[in-house]
Amino acid sequence: MKKTFFPFLFLIICVSANSQTLTYYDAKALKEISDQNGGRFKLSAETRQILVKYYGELTDLQITAAVGNTPFLKDYFRGPGAQAIPPSFDLTSLIKKASDLNVTNFADGLAKFLVERSKEELNIAFFRKLQEFLKKYPETKILFPSTVSIINNIAAYNYAAMLPALRASFQKDLIIISSSLLNLREAINYEGYSSDATIKARADSICDFLNNKLAGRSISGAIITTNEIIKGNNAAEVIAKLATDRICSQDDVFSNSIQFVDLISQSLRSNDEGRVWITKQQVADLVTNETTLKLYLGLLYASDQKNPHHISFTFTSGNSIDLKTILTDLSNTWNTNGAQFKETFNNLAISASEVSDNAKNIIAVKKDSEPSSILTYANYASSISNFLKLALQLLPRNNKIDPSLSNITADIQKFVSIIDAATDACYDIKSQNYGALILHTSLILAEIPNIPTDVKDGYVKYGTFMASIVEAKNSDEVKAAIEAAVLPVGSSSIKRETNMNISLNAFIGPFAGSEYLPTLKENQWAFSYGITAPVGLAFSWGNGGKFNKNHPTGVRSNGKEVGGKSSTIFISLIDVGSLVSFRAGDDSSKVLSEVKLSNIISPGLYYYLGFGKCPISLGFGAQLGPQLREVTATDININKNLYVRFGMNLVVDIPFFNFYTKSK
Repeated sequence: MKKTFFPFLFLIICVSANSQTLTYYDAKALKEISDQNGGRFKLSAETRQILVKYYGELTDLQITAAVGNTPFLKDYFRGPGAQAIPPSFDLTSLIKKASDLNVTNFADGLAKFLVERSKEELNIAFFRKLQEFLKKYPETKILFPSTVSIINNIAAYNYAAMLPALRASFQKDLIIISSSLLNLREAINYEGYSSDATIKARADSICDFLNNKLAGRSISGAIITTNEIIKGNNAAEVIAKLATDRICSQDDVFSNSIQFVDLISQSLRSNDEGRVWITKQQVADLVTNETTLKLYLGLLYASDQKNPHHISFTFTSGNSIDLKTILTDLSNTWNTNGAQFKETFNNLAISASEVSDNAKNIIAVKKDSEPSSILTYANYASSISNFLKLALQLLPRNNKIDPSLSNITADIQKFVSIIDAATDACYDIKSQNYGALILHTSLILAEIPNIPTDVKDGYVKYGTFMASIVEAKNSDEVKAAIEAAVLPVGSSSIKRETNMNISLNAFIGPFAGSEYLPTLKENQWAFSYGITAPVGLAFSWGNGGKFNKNHPTGVRSNGKEVGGKSSTIFISLIDVGSLVSFRAGDDSSKVLSEVKLSNIISPGLYYYLGFGKCPISLGFGAQLGPQLREVTATDININKNLYVRFGMNLVVDIPFFNFYTKSK
């Protein structure tokens, strides 16, 4: 299958500088005015136009009083641009081998068939298990909605015909995985919520965690960050979305920390078309000029006071401190704490500029499928994560201003620890590295309590399988992906789920036991092992252990269907085990030597126990050993000495066709 790259489709959003409070530029303007007036500015038409953004439409007297009470500003007072957004994903979808009648060819053809048929039996079993997993839990229907809608409408044995459609649904679900993870926050999305008390209780618990608990809100915030980046929003819009989401509805340390980051983000907005935040040179101008930096901090103070909600941190000890006090204390202790603040703020502002630089680099790359472009996206997502971490840690790292600021760290730690995995998912999607996407998102899913362990384990198991199918470049890689994922579960069910069945059957698998060679004068008994593939008549009785006093309806207390076991009396006629062993390792070479019918005749009698919901059977018995001992690409080993093989085998059950079936 041809692998198609899905480029990001990022929007270019240009916002007039006049519609925003561009704090950096206002501070620069006040600095220039002050330089022209002996180091101070006074209230004039020019300065009033700046100050009303922060204090509102007040009288001259009221503005004079307000500025006179604002730290940093009072010392100098006398008397967003938009970002060209990287292209978002163009969410497109991807839809789209008798023989001559001689014994040698017949036996070889049968061996090939048994090898392939055994694999198909196991493949069908795997897809049936995938169906059961996706149908059982409402969480999986939220996480893989497109796959569920497709797989619920097909029989497992039709998986090969439906594989192109399944592949397309796998890819769609992987691309929107961040949105699906966010949908876990809504109780209405859980199928069975209104009718199943167990589902309702679990859904309520998951939703409460993600919406109301500190750790859950932190996880939701990390997922929102990923989702907004994938949707094509610029970094400042991502942060604004975080600050206005329900995760910040509580007036606690976490919410105020996110809102503080948003305040910083808005204050560093650029009025240059094609940028979100100011350049590194502008950062240097701001931080190296103490007057400009102080003016900036004063305007930051005023911006917070103008907002309906003032940033404040209340700790578990009961103590609280607001941003107004923090900036006032910083102003009063500037000689002591200013240098540390400037260093940490400079790192923060530079990281903001790097986000904008990385975004512009994406626009400059015209071939989105080129490796350099993909690497640029990795840098872009990583730089956003870095900015968020530095911004959240700005105040705790300046706890010399007030020791209580160190208490902020505990409430932001979960977000800081998980944000890298979240933003890495953006790069995984862009680079179509879906296996890594499952890994990174499973780290997030693992943090959510009350989601069943089976869902978390299945998410990794089946999600990795989906990723391998989507990443496959051709049919051979698809086949390899299926073989890598298949487990021996849930096939050859007729003889297990019916009361009686008579069929022409084959069994294929390893055997071990003893051989008796009566023609030898000594050492007549010898240990024997290898591959057996007998074909013959099977008389089977099923539903063993399915209906009893513990589960009369055939369903266990945990909701899982009981798999019926089968008992089979098997009369073998021929055995092509040597050819099967050869074909398992070489499916293309021609068997050069002639195989006669007498070489594969192997009458015998076995008892097989078929495991429930599984194509595997355990057999005990004896058979007249076939003369065909070994097959290679150049020769065959025929031993015409009579021998009897006794032993056991563990085999895949492969019915050819049924002569008789009795269901009840």
